[in-house]
Amino acid sequence: MRLFPPVPSATAIAIEQILSLCCQDGEEWGLQSRTCSSYNKSLELVPAGLHGLCLSTIEICCSKQHKIYQCTAGQIAARQGLSCSLKGDHSGSEFYTDCCEACKIGLVVGSSANKCSVEPFAFGSPWDEIYEACCNDIKKEGEIILLGGHDEQGLCDQFPTICSQVCENVEGGSYVCKCNPGFELLDDKKTCVPVSDEDNEAVEVKRCGKGFKLNRRTDKCEDVNECETGEATCNPANQVCRNTRGSFLCVDVVLPDIACDAGYAPKDGQCEDVNECLELLDACDREKEHCLNGRGNYSCLPKAVTMCQPGFAYNVSLGVCEDVDECEEEGACDEGYLCVNIEGSYECVAVVKNYPTPPRKKVETCTPGFRRHNDQCVDIDECAADKNACDSNQMCTNEIGGFRCDCKIGFNLDTVTNACVDINECQVNAHECLESQRCDNTIGSYTCIRLQSCGTGYTLNAQTGNCDDDDECALGRHNCKPPFECFNTKGSFRCRQVSRYQPPSTSTTTTTTTTTTTVRPFYQPGPNPYPASRYSSYQPQLPPCGAGFERSSMGACVDIDECATGEAVCGPDQTCKNKKGGYVCVCPPGHMIGRNKRCEDIDECAMHGSKVCQQNSHCINTVGSYRCDCKEGFKNGPNEMICTDVDECKEIPGLCHQRCLNYWGSYRCGCHPGYRLSYNNRTCDDVDECEEYKSANLCVGICENTPGSYACRCPQGYKLGADGRSCIDIDECQTGDVCSGRHDICTNIGGSYRCTTIECPYGYRHDMDRRNRCERTNRYCTVGDMECLRRPHSYSYNFLTIVSNILLPPGGRGLFSLAGPQYFQMIDFDLKLVTVDAAPHVRPVDIHYFGLEKRTNEAQLNLLKSIEGPQDIELELSMNVFQNGELYGTNVAKLFLMISAHEY
Repeated sequence: MRLFPPVPSATAIAIEQILSLCCQDGEEWGLQSRTCSSYNKSLELVPAGLHGLCLSTIEICCSKQHKIYQCTAGQIAARQGLSCSLKGDHSGSEFYTDCCEACKIGLVVGSSANKCSVEPFAFGSPWDEIYEACCNDIKKEGEIILLGGHDEQGLCDQFPTICSQVCENVEGGSYVCKCNPGFELLDDKKTCVPVSDEDNEAVEVKRCGKGFKLNRRTDKCEDVNECETGEATCNPANQVCRNTRGSFLCVDVVLPDIACDAGYAPKDGQCEDVNECLELLDACDREKEHCLNGRGNYSCLPKAVTMCQPGFAYNVSLGVCEDVDECEEEGACDEGYLCVNIEGSYECVAVVKNYPTPPRKKVETCTPGFRRHNDQCVDIDECAADKNACDSNQMCTNEIGGFRCDCKIGFNLDTVTNACVDINECQVNAHECLESQRCDNTIGSYTCIRLQSCGTGYTLNAQTGNCDDDDECALGRHNCKPPFECFNTKGSFRCRQVSRYQPPSTSTTTTTTTTTTTVRPFYQPGPNPYPASRYSSYQPQLPPCGAGFERSSMGACVDIDECATGEAVCGPDQTCKNKKGGYVCVCPPGHMIGRNKRCEDIDECAMHGSKVCQQNSHCINTVGSYRCDCKEGFKNGPNEMICTDVDECKEIPGLCHQRCLNYWGSYRCGCHPGYRLSYNNRTCDDVDECEEYKSANLCVGICENTPGSYACRCPQGYKLGADGRSCIDIDECQTGDVCSGRHDICTNIGGSYRCTTIECPYGYRHDMDRRNRCERTNRYCTVGDMECLRRPHSYSYNFLTIVSNILLPPGGRGLFSLAGPQYFQMIDFDLKLVTVDAAPHVRPVDIHYFGLEKRTNEAQLNLLKSIEGPQDIELELSMNVFQNGELYGTNVAKLFLMISAHEY
């Protein structure tokens, strides 16, 4: 069973291609030594929703190019003896310094005649490669080129062991090694050795030959064990290293000649399974599939799904494949038989009393994706049997012989990891949030958060998205003081006086815009200023009443109504209102007392800014009041002070070609899948997926664009696969008697078929049991008649169809096997290329394209190289049987290979 991951969506493919182009632009920008953040080229070919991603990609690839440039400049500086400190502000300057220092260290080590190896330390990539390159280069040059002339410390101070005895720094940042008295410098310009004996005579410096090294303690040449030092060049697969004095030997390991079946190899005298997955002999797509090794074979499984061999199920918690007890299923065996579970399968045993009965049969294993039920192979519903067949971000769909994992809505397939990853709808502009809302990404979806405030006196309800009124009285946000109490209103509150004498109409509000002024009579002590005629019962012994009050005939102090007596002084456009102890001059609503104590209009729009009207309207001041005019895209609702959204999609039919999305204050046109919005932002143009995504190979065969989508079709002789994109060859030979001749053989080829008439040679006749074989008319030969013995007993005609440029494993692929009887002493096989008929532009094959693998009584024909098509090839595989050293008989198998030009 081979499962394929779903084809990546057109959006994912477009994003990958667009980001690839953005990266190329970034690299070109970096090659021009420009600042990566200053990229100013046009992005008109990039969709608006991907501008941010494209600019980020450009900056990353530009920075990468700067790093490569600075690293190269650092290596050049190191080789020229310049300082590794880069002056000024340069992009990627840290790579200049690190690459320069790594190269400098490599030059020092290389000039010291040491090995250019980073073991046991390691800088990491790319510093290790730079270190080894500089080290090896100076060893090849054979001269000292040491750097760091501008560094504060000399090389002798930085590398104390660079010389064996004395190190002296010289100008130009280099150094020179010297020796103590009585020693001389060797050719490596680093090592010092004694030069004279006690008689002060010259002493020859002792040198050791190849395979030996000098022991300076004993002054003797000792053998080097190349097998331990790793200098030996033996092949560990089939050779053993043995040390000798001054050299080594590679001894071949002789293994017994064992003939093993395909998928097995001889090891330690026996056949062991070949792990094709470990040895990379498989043909699995490692990016999309897992290679699962089996006994003598292997299988390729999709990475997104964990599969087990037939008869086993995957245990998610343990991470292993466990045997399935088929006997637990109802009807596993027919009536009268007992079900016995075995590993990977089950057996049905007849139930007979009094005497044992051997098992009825052993159920054969069905192909992967099917299970045995009542002697039949039925499809396994993997989605129902294994809840973890697909991961949590995928939907499982059962198919005949397998199943499919598709990404859920809000997820997209990552072609590298083969996992479904979340789509950030907010980032790729695939959301439907309004302009007044903020898009927040969630796993598999997104949410729209309102940005506009609700205004004073209201609070946003996050659950409903509505503005709820604040009860200032309950929340304690009012400024009412006794004898007034708080009374809540929509968006505000009022202070209402607690008095049975005070009518509700005299209550005041904190939100009123009327400005009043109070004029109270000024009380002057001394004689009563009011006329005596008003006080008929004036009692001078009582104290005078307060300002704004007078005594009545009863001696009590009562309020003076200054508005009625005409004592009040108010402007011509003001209204006088009496109050206890005085009076007030009130301006009309929407006015306040200004200069010269006259009423002036209040500009509510200038005084309160955006608080008097909603954000979707403009404030217009009027005499004594104001009005709120709705902005474009809004209209007045039942309340003239509130603007409601205009649903352009409902009120203007045909506004958009396909989809119309209304949002707060405006609208947006959209298109169905497979279409894109044109430049007028209203009509939709069909996307030609076949042309736009032709590099993605949407169809294996022929891609045809359709309105809003595309369709795949196949050439004649092929049919469309279940995935809707691959082409499967039609086997015309299975559809009926397409070949009319009596001795015709039908051979299916790519996209067609071929009828071949078998004509037996002279002296041969058609075999009644096998249509593809001609047997000799006279089957017997007299003793010693070699000519008769050399004539083949039979000719078998075998037709094989192979697609061109087929992928082959390293060891080739088996095509045909010819086996002989096992009771003969010796059987020899021979292969011969008879004819080759290739097209003019096709390279014809030769005998080296094939290999003959001989065994005791069997031979297998292997294809070693891929063949171009179209071409027809005729081969003859002869089998010669010997008994007692003499030829007993010969059989010939004729092989006709038809190489198709198609690669479907």
